[in-house]
Amino acid sequence: MEFVRLKYANNKLINADIKEHRDVIEEYVNKKNMEYVGFIPVLFGPSGKTLEIDLIFKKPSETAEKTSAKDNSKKDKK
Repeated sequence: MEFVRLKYANNKLINADIKEHRDVIEEYVNKKNMEYVGFIPVLFGPSGKTLEIDLIFKKPSETAEKTSAKDNSKKDKK
């Protein structure tokens, strides 16, 4: 898995704004052949506003390996 940290442009009067997340997701999916898994908020401001997130990516083979391992463990139990 790989994590990419993004920071929101914070403004005290309006909502925090992030624009580059789509470019990052597109780059990792199309150019690096990875799958987008989701995001985790990692830093909050004093009012609870999200200021930073980690985008989560994984290689397609990671999913296949885990699925295969689960299938094999199920077969072993039978």
